[in-house]
Amino acid sequence: MKTYSLPVERRFLSRSECLAEGRRIIREGYIECMTYRQIAREIYFHTLVYYVCDRYNIAPRLREHADPIDLCDDGDTRLRRAAFAASWMIPVIRSRRKK
Repeated sequence: MKTYSLPVERRFLSRSECLAEGRRIIREGYIECMTYRQIAREIYFHTLVYYVCDRYNIAPRLREHADPIDLCDDGDTRLRRAAFAASWMIPVIRSRRKK
């Protein structure tokens, strides 16, 4: 079973960046038994958890567990995959600075 680990990066708050990273991971053969969409959802979930915990200074242990993103060839548990899919639907709202 293959595994692959990558660090959380701010660019992964973009779904399109997560999809591109998922494609890259598969293309380079790091993971074989997941789709690029499954990989993208897991990356996005970890990134959301990491930055939400950091932003609001909550759940430091959860934040710590979110980084790095450890992918396993066979995917994750059903419950976690459901969480990854649900988080994919959450929009990231960036605050706008007043000029």
